[in-house]
Formats: sequence, C-alpha cells, structure tokens
Amino acid sequence: MGFKLSDSQARYRDPSTFEMSPALLRVRAPFFWRNTVGLLFVAAVPLGVYAYTWNILTKDEFEDIPIPPISDAELAKLRREYEEKKKSGNL
Repeated sequence: MGFKLSDSQARYRDPSTFEMSPALLRVRAPFFWRNTVGLLFVAAVPLGVYAYTWNILTKDEFEDIPIPPISDAELAKLRREYEEKKKSGNL
C-alpha cells in the first residue's frame, strides 16, 4: 500500500517518483525570491537576538556580585551532602 496522489496533485507531480513537473516549477518560480527574502528576515530576528544576548553576556565579568564567605565546617558539611547524593544516585 503506497502513497497515492490526489487527482489535482497528480497533474503536477510524477506519480512514480513524486518529482515536480515542469508546470509546477514554472508556477512556483515567481515566488522563490520573495520566499527566500522572507525566510532570511524571519531567521534574522532570532539570530539577531541570540547574537545580541551573546555579546552582552560575554562582556559581563560578574565582578559586582559579592561572593559570601563560607566557613570550613560548612564547606565540609556541603561536601558530605554532595557525596551522599552522588552515592544514592539523586544527583
């Protein structure tokens, strides 16, 4: 049971290879460049946002964020908790 084209589609595609007929290529030709420009515009928006975000974030050194001091006892406690979670597989 193969894929069957409808009667309207069969006029524009070869039923055995599903390639576009010359008539379909002629009909689609005027829209190629407009669609390409539209695709470039639509793709440029998220790429621009991504590039802007990357540019801003790579400049930030995070020097203005204070790191609170931690005591040796608390550090040892956190390491023990981490190792316990790691052994139990919850990490």
